[in-house]
Amino acid sequence: MMKREYYEDIGYKPVLFYVIFGVSADQLQVSREKHKVDGFPEGLDIASLSRPEHSDYIDGIMGGEIGNILKNEDSALYEKCLKTQKCVIIKGSIAKDDTLDYMRNVIGIIKAFFDQGAAGVLDLLTFSLYSPEKWTERFFDQDVNAQNHVMILFSKEENGVWIHTRGMAEFGRPDYGISNVPDDKLEDYKQVIDQMVFYGGQGIVFKGRAKLHTFNGKTFVVTTEFVDDFDNDDYNNAYYKVEVVEEVK
Repeated sequence: MMKREYYEDIGYKPVLFYVIFGVSADQLQVSREKHKVDGFPEGLDIASLSRPEHSDYIDGIMGGEIGNILKNEDSALYEKCLKTQKCVIIKGSIAKDDTLDYMRNVIGIIKAFFDQGAAGVLDLLTFSLYSPEKWTERFFDQDVNAQNHVMILFSKEENGVWIHTRGMAEFGRPDYGISNVPDDKLEDYKQVIDQMVFYGGQGIVFKGRAKLHTFNGKTFVVTTEFVDDFDNDDYNNAYYKVEVVEEVK
C-alpha cells in the first residue's frame, strides 16, 4: 500500500484521462507480479476506439493547441501515435484516494498495454505524450511521486514570470501558481512549487502560511489563497495563489 502521509479529504477526487495508442482493451493482459497491479481503480472507465468510426474524436484529441505542444515535444512519437488505427481511453474520477494505489495500478495497466505493443500514451491532463521507454523509466517499478507527473510551467508576464502547475487534479488537489516572479528568483520559487507538488501528492491541504525546505538548502515561508474555480482556462482545476513572503536564513 502506498500511503498518503498527509491525506485529508477535501471534497473532490482525483481525475485521470489517458489515451493509449495502438491497442484495444481486449488485448489487456495484466500480471499482479509483473505489472504491480492488484485491481482496476473504482471510478475509472475503459473503452476502445478505432478508425474510421472514431476518427473525428481521436483527431480532435490530438489536434489544435494540444497537438502543437505534442509535436514540439516529440514529433516522431506524435506522428507514430496519430497513425495508429485504434486506441484505449482510460478516464474517470477516482473513488478511493487515501492511498496512491490507484495511480500505481494505472501505471501498471498502461505498462501492460505497452507489453502488448502500444505505441505511446497521452496524459491529457498534463498534455504529455510518453513512449514505452519513457513511461517505464519515469513511472514504473518505483514509488508514486507527484513530482514525476505534474508539469511546472513558466509563462511570461508584464512584471515577471508566472510559475504554475498543470496536473494536480490527478492527485485530487489544487494546482499552484506564483505570479510576477523576477528572473533572479525563478529557480528558488520553482523549487518552492516543486515542494508543494510533492506534499500535495502526499495529500496535504495548504491553509494560510506554510514553511517549505527546498532541495537547494533554502527555507521559504509562503501564504496560500485557495481559489475554488474549476472552470478557469489557466488550470482547468481549482488552484492556490501562492506568495513567497519570507526566506528564512
